[in-house]
Amino acid sequence: MASPGTSARGSFSIFTASRLQLYGYALALIYAVALIHFYLARAWIVDHSGAPLYGDFTDAWVAGWQALNAEAAQLYDSNEFVRIQKALLGARDYFYPNWPYPPTFFLILAPLSTLPYPYAFLTWDVATLLGCLAVVYLIVGRSTAIALALASPFTAWNFLAGQNGFLTASLLGASLFLLEKRPIVAGVIIGCLTYKPQFGILLPIALVACRQWRAIASAGVAAALLAAVSIALFGSDAWAAFPNGFVEQSRLNLGGGPDSNWGYLQTVYGLIRSLHGSANTAWLVQGLTTLATAAIVWILWQSPVRYPLKAATLSAAALIATPYAFAYDMAAIVVPAAFLATDQLRRGLLWGDKAIWIMLFGAPLAVLVTLGDDRGGHTFGETPVSLLSVIVLFGVILRRVRQPATFA
Repeated sequence: MASPGTSARGSFSIFTASRLQLYGYALALIYAVALIHFYLARAWIVDHSGAPLYGDFTDAWVAGWQALNAEAAQLYDSNEFVRIQKALLGARDYFYPNWPYPPTFFLILAPLSTLPYPYAFLTWDVATLLGCLAVVYLIVGRSTAIALALASPFTAWNFLAGQNGFLTASLLGASLFLLEKRPIVAGVIIGCLTYKPQFGILLPIALVACRQWRAIASAGVAAALLAAVSIALFGSDAWAAFPNGFVEQSRLNLGGGPDSNWGYLQTVYGLIRSLHGSANTAWLVQGLTTLATAAIVWILWQSPVRYPLKAATLSAAALIATPYAFAYDMAAIVVPAAFLATDQLRRGLLWGDKAIWIMLFGAPLAVLVTLGDDRGGHTFGETPVSLLSVIVLFGVILRRVRQPATFA
């Protein structure tokens, strides 16, 4: 077999680094042109009157304003949250009824809310995207990774929605990148990930399996300090009210009836419900899936498997194990993809890896292109392509764990 360096170069003989960069940046440019078009048509960020177009980021901006200027605890009461939105945004046909995030999230949102809405939206999008790109580059160590991350359909979707998928990806990826050499810093970053705890449920299993006690300790200290700072700034009442908001959100997104739009929930639970399975069946399948991924993570993180594959397995499993995730959350798929690509560059590809990468990129892109196409009856957020993509990626990672790399 050729040396790792030669193998990596040969593996990418069809898709050279320069061509991948060209394709990636070209696709990212298309996304940018589309977003500019939407903005000029007043179909993105603000409407023709300059008022915020109601969307995912709007709630975050409102929550930040309320935490900074009034009582943050009111956000966790559905009636009060609707009233606050109406007061800031004016009358609307619909307001999202729940605020489910912990008060630590206000530490980011409150400063953002001091900006006018369009600037806050773009600042949030650009800052979190740059953080995600920086982490991907650090993991892979090649500028090509930046182009491909920008070209990811999930990246485009998250940027359009103004959601927090980039932040989740940045924290998850940075913690795993630093874990081997700087476990205390990695633990601090894991503590920050508690703003969205459903994506960290497998991290303790991995940390215990590999006996990263310093990372565990620093994660606990960081989470406690963040909570203490949020109490000092926004009051303890917000933490007392937080469980109510979390429960109400869970009832809305996980306890709906059979006729709910389950296609938006990009999880095993959501998939079963979208196929008309009962809630009990969906919870059973999701529970078994979570247990299976947890067992795989435990076994691999106790084994001598190469670290990039351990990190790829854990970060992919984190997206599968949760019952609560949407299409924008899958922007974090760049993290397992980056760790997998790192191992492939060092060790060479297995047979069929190139075709699988094309499929993983092409399927979501095809769905994104039909975004809002009524003839198809679905939008990007309603199609389980996000879940299926991460499951396929998880399988590719496990195949690599079981087989030695061979030049393909």
